Formats: sequence, structure tokens, C-alpha cells
Amino acid sequence: MKILIDLTHPSHLNVFKNAIKILSQQGHHVTVLVLKRGTLPEIAKKELSGINIITIGKRSESLFSIVFNGNLLRFIKIFFFVLNHKAQLGLSIGGFLLGAALKIFGIPNLQFDDDVERKWEMLLEKLTCSRLYLPPIVKPREKTHFFNGPLEWAHLSPKYFSPREKALKDYNLKPKNYIFIREIKTNTINYRHQKPDIIADFAQAIPENLTVVLSLEDKSKKKYYPRHWIILEEPVNDIHSLMYFSKLVISSGDSMAREGALLGVPSIYCGFRQMAINKFVEEKSMFYHLNPQQVTEFLGHVMAGVVTLLDQDILRQKLFQEWEDVTELIVNESQKYKNSSAKK
Repeated sequence: MKILIDLTHPSHLNVFKNAIKILSQQGHHVTVLVLKRGTLPEIAKKELSGINIITIGKRSESLFSIVFNGNLLRFIKIFFFVLNHKAQLGLSIGGFLLGAALKIFGIPNLQFDDDVERKWEMLLEKLTCSRLYLPPIVKPREKTHFFNGPLEWAHLSPKYFSPREKALKDYNLKPKNYIFIREIKTNTINYRHQKPDIIADFAQAIPENLTVVLSLEDKSKKKYYPRHWIILEEPVNDIHSLMYFSKLVISSGDSMAREGALLGVPSIYCGFRQMAINKFVEEKSMFYHLNPQQVTEFLGHVMAGVVTLLDQDILRQKLFQEWEDVTELIVNESQKYKNSSAKK
């Protein structure tokens, strides 16, 4: 079966990477389309060795580029690619561009998502998909299938992720003796209303005796952060092991804050978005949505042992027993369309 998978964000790559490898090993012809967004094409080629990867479309930081290059022009390019590729199934996360192109040709496509607050995008996904897969965070709707767990569990479940302590050696780090911080850019559709560099505003208030590893999306902003912080250079080898062995994760973006919580690390999301998926994760793990002004006080409580922390491995095993295998879901649902190019 010819399967097209569309990736527009590094987090999408993480969700699909294990399923892509399994589907390819099963004999399916998997082609991955990637948007030229930051280092996503390079990361995809590194993570998906041996998989056919094609870069379609690009986008820069301007709103015009996001709308025109990243959507309108990219849809035209995807349309003609689908016309010539003769795929039998499409997979994506919020990929209504691929979904629309495939629907025109009567080709089934499965879309996965967890960002239900994006009302217009969710409507477009529903209109263009054969089936939409969501965590149980909204009311049942037509063509919707619910799965128990967050999308990030597809690659962070103990079945697929095992932390490697040797990943710390390149940075001279010791387990649970440092904190991990992620500062995102705010020029995306989802974060255009968030104040930029919110972690930089309280960075100087973080005690100097703490070792800090910083994943900084916009490297031009280095000067706003303490010089003694360790700033990662992408692509990072095994960034999730760096997160797993940290004492605390702080992120101005929602995805990495959820990842930290799923790794069993107390994780602070200090961004502005109110999301149902965050509440879903918060109920099961050590996910904390705090205002930027609250972060340093909470950090002090964690370092002083005032905050009760759950045992990391016990928590992850509990989640493993409770949540579905999202990678297995992706593979099994894709298999249902084998030998059929029109089933819906």
C-alpha cells in the first residue's frame, strides 16, 4: 500500500516516527512530505533513515508566509504531487491540506489531532478527513474516533523510549542535578498573541547555582539569558533523555511541557494557551500550568523538596498500563485500508 504522511512540525515527526518505521517494515511504500520549517527536513532525514522524504512548501516567520507559502501555495504543490503519486492512504496531524487533496481524488485519509481549540482548523479537518482521531477531550462527533492518551505517548511510552544517561556526558550533566528550559518563538498562528521571550523576563531570577539547559528556538535571543546557561544547538541528540534526567522542565510552549510530564518530570507550562489536552495530562501527571510570575517561586519549592513529587518510573508505568499505544493505533488503523484505495 502506498501511504503518504504529511509533517509540518517536529512534534508531528515524533508522533509518527515509530509508526512510519513499522509500516515500512511491513512492506508498505511510505512517502513522507515535510514542510521546510526551520530544521524539520534535516531532522526528518536523520530520524527516518531509508524512508522517502520529500520537502514540499516552505514558510518563514511572517504571517504572509504562513498563510500564502505554508498553506495556499503548498496545497497546490500537494495537489499535483497526489495527482502523480497515486497514493492509497494519507496520514497527518491536523493535515487538512493533504486531506483536501486526497479527498478530491477519493483517497482515504486519517487525521490525528489534540488541539481542539483551533476551531476553524478542526472544522477543515472534519470536512476533509475520512476519520479524525482525538483524545477524549471533546464530545463525540461525526467521523471521530477517540483514543485514550495524548499524541506524545506515541514516542514517549516506555515501549518506545528508554532514557540514555550517556546523553548527559556531552554537557557534563548529572542526573536530577539541572533543570531543562524551552523557550519558543511566538510568530506562529497558535502563539502570535503570546508575549515573546517570557522566560527571559524571569531568567535572571533563577538562582545562579542551578545548572540550566536551555532549548532556545530563536538563537538570536541568546543575549537575553544568563551566560552560564547551557544553550543547545539543534538538532540535539536524544533531547528527551536530557529532559528525562532533569529535575524540572519549564516551557513557554505547550508540546514540550506535556512531553516533560509524560517523562515523569514535574513540568511547568508558562504559556498563555488554555488547552483541554493540557488538563487531560495534568490529571494524570506532574503538569503545572503557571503564570510566568509564579515560576521562580514554584521552582524554589521543587528544589527545596516542598512539592511532593511522584516516583518517575512508577508514574510512567502507571500511564503505560492506563493509556493506549498510540503508535499501535496508527499502524492498526492504517492496516484497515490495505488493498483498498477508496474505502472510507
